[in-house]
Amino acid sequence: MSRRLLHIVMTLTAAMWLASCSVYKYVPEGEYLLSKVEVSSDDKSVTDVSKYRNLSYQVPNSRWFGLFRFPLRFYSFTHTKSGEAPVIYDHLLAEASCADMKRSLMNSGYLNAQVTYSSDNKRRPKTSVKYKLHPGKMYVVDSVRVTVQDSEISCILDEHKDETLLVPGINLDADILNDERTRIVNLARRYGYYRFNRDYVSFIADTARGSNKVGLRMIVAAESVDDDGTVHPHRQFKISSIDYVLSDKNGNLPDPSVSSSIESYNGFSLMYPGNSKKPLLRPKIVDIHSFLREGMTYNSDSISKTYSSLSRLGMLRYSNISLDEVKGSDNLLSANVLLMSLPKHSFSFEVEGTNTAGDLGAAASMAFTDRNLFRGSEQLTLKVRGAYESISNLPGYTGDTYLEYGLEANLDFPEFLMPFMTQELQRRSQATSRFSFKVNAQLRPEFQKTIFSAGWSYRWGATWQKTHQLDVLDLNYLVVPWISDYFKSEYLDQVTSARSILKYNYEDLLITKIGYTFYYSNARINSVAPFQYSVRVGFETSGNMLNLLAAPLDLEKNDEGQCKVFGVAFAQYAKHDFSYTANWRLDRLNNFVAHLEWGIAVPYGNSTSLPFEKRYFAGGANSVRGWAVRELGPGTYKGDDKTIDYIKQSGDIKLGASLEYRSKLFWKINGAAFVDAGNIWTIREYTEQPGGLFEFDTFYKQIALSYGLGLRFDFGFLVLRLDGGMKAYNPSGRTMYKRLPLLHPNMSRDFAFHLAVGYPF
Repeated sequence: MSRRLLHIVMTLTAAMWLASCSVYKYVPEGEYLLSKVEVSSDDKSVTDVSKYRNLSYQVPNSRWFGLFRFPLRFYSFTHTKSGEAPVIYDHLLAEASCADMKRSLMNSGYLNAQVTYSSDNKRRPKTSVKYKLHPGKMYVVDSVRVTVQDSEISCILDEHKDETLLVPGINLDADILNDERTRIVNLARRYGYYRFNRDYVSFIADTARGSNKVGLRMIVAAESVDDDGTVHPHRQFKISSIDYVLSDKNGNLPDPSVSSSIESYNGFSLMYPGNSKKPLLRPKIVDIHSFLREGMTYNSDSISKTYSSLSRLGMLRYSNISLDEVKGSDNLLSANVLLMSLPKHSFSFEVEGTNTAGDLGAAASMAFTDRNLFRGSEQLTLKVRGAYESISNLPGYTGDTYLEYGLEANLDFPEFLMPFMTQELQRRSQATSRFSFKVNAQLRPEFQKTIFSAGWSYRWGATWQKTHQLDVLDLNYLVVPWISDYFKSEYLDQVTSARSILKYNYEDLLITKIGYTFYYSNARINSVAPFQYSVRVGFETSGNMLNLLAAPLDLEKNDEGQCKVFGVAFAQYAKHDFSYTANWRLDRLNNFVAHLEWGIAVPYGNSTSLPFEKRYFAGGANSVRGWAVRELGPGTYKGDDKTIDYIKQSGDIKLGASLEYRSKLFWKINGAAFVDAGNIWTIREYTEQPGGLFEFDTFYKQIALSYGLGLRFDFGFLVLRLDGGMKAYNPSGRTMYKRLPLLHPNMSRDFAFHLAVGYPF
């Protein structure tokens, strides 16, 4: 029996097995399996009925991708917790759901709302429940009156009156009122009113005006009012003292009754165990990462910012800020900040399997981390990595293995390391400075390549949602010390064009990159928003300064006319990248994700083509998943020599888009159905890449399409992803049969399997 026929038989057998597992097996006699819950409204003003569907106490058994009740069938077959027990219809829970939906409608401004339900029990032993919303007329606020019993609070509200959510014409919506209450509380606490809370803000709605009009009154109460009418205004609190308590390297806290040491700095004290000669953190570093100041007016934002800033110190396990009212005073607070440290050193070891176009291999790495190198939470990471892979289909070479080994060192400082930076600027910038060095050696049967890299960069952002990264300098020195005679005679010696990307990849090269990247996300920590998105924009360039100095320094040139520095040509190019990802939460089990990306890189000046490391490729686990990595494009080009296709199938322009439907299946396993589109192109005509040139009148015909299914094993700290993609439209197909595999699928030709870590976007 052929392997393909065996797969078909196994698939049909599994399908028949699942079909034979009755979903009603464990439905008690006289009861009903809840198969569907529907919510509709007799008023078109209620547009988001899904909001009310989520209030149903009973939810039908989950369906994979909204179609298959596999967990229920699995339960029916095994009767174990691995599946889902049948959801048995309960009319009492349906009535409770009606009550909650009615309450929600009333909170939204439909004060006369009613909700009814019906169940369809004709198709025993299953039933569906239909809830009908009868909202009635919406009550609308036609006037707003604000009463503030505290004159200072009144001045603050007047100063921020443009931010109010209460204006005539809004619906009488409890969510709007709660948001306004929260806004006022946060505003007051930013101005020092430590004790101010939600209980001081109340609302009175006058609904007796008729025509569904409401007169709304908001009352902001004073701290207290005596029986005789004397008003006691809210008190503004100040922070009178700040005390930091820092553990030692073993996590032990100082014990004042035994032995402890205290250092004072800029108005605060730092206590640490007496058995330590010095505190683990220099007081200056603590000061830079704290927004608390002795004598300052209490500000809730300063507390939040301090938590955020301290969390950036990699040597801390966690921090905790407690505020206590000072005895004998009516408006003073003492701040006590607990700083618990992590072990100074750590080691990690990783092993991974590799699969490059069917060639299997393994890689291992070992890393050492010092989290507090100079008592400033500077983090030094040293990493050693090695990889081995067997290579097939390489006739004519003496070896058939690929070896890679490398050494990497990164040193991160939790501040801007640059002159003329005041501590206040350091505090507000929330910056990290990184210095890095890397050596990577690749040994293949065809050649050997060594890459030396050194980097200097800054990363900063006032909030974690918005970050900037500036690569001040990123040096890459690529050396090719050896090329096999066979590879040289078969490929490199055959090149006649001066614009050869193949030849350029096997020459020594210097890349002096500077770049900037901006990232923004509207996602918030510990929140599940119905819509989230992120944007990343990047720019980089290389070689401009060296090119400006070429003439004054009379730099030497090679045979192709490229200027050289210390005998090595330098690359000159400009590059731009953009990506956008949007995530819609459909319900508790399903998400819909869209992704768009593009990039363009232009060589100029001292370069006629891009360095291979800066070129784009298509296909693979994070691209168009119907193709293996680096097997798509550019344009209509089709690779014909696996020895060098990974170089030829690269480009200067990239376009990509994906749609992915993600569904919670069971346990920690999620499923996905996806559609990908994209390709790469060159901006110049290269003889080695016929059909790869980007042209406005043809590029849209060369966008490849694929579709597929995937599984995600989400363990929280790790997401293991399995994706299987099928080609739908192949721009490199020479016949209609091969160009439209969607209509003429062939598993061996059109299927690609991907194993990856993390989500694709």
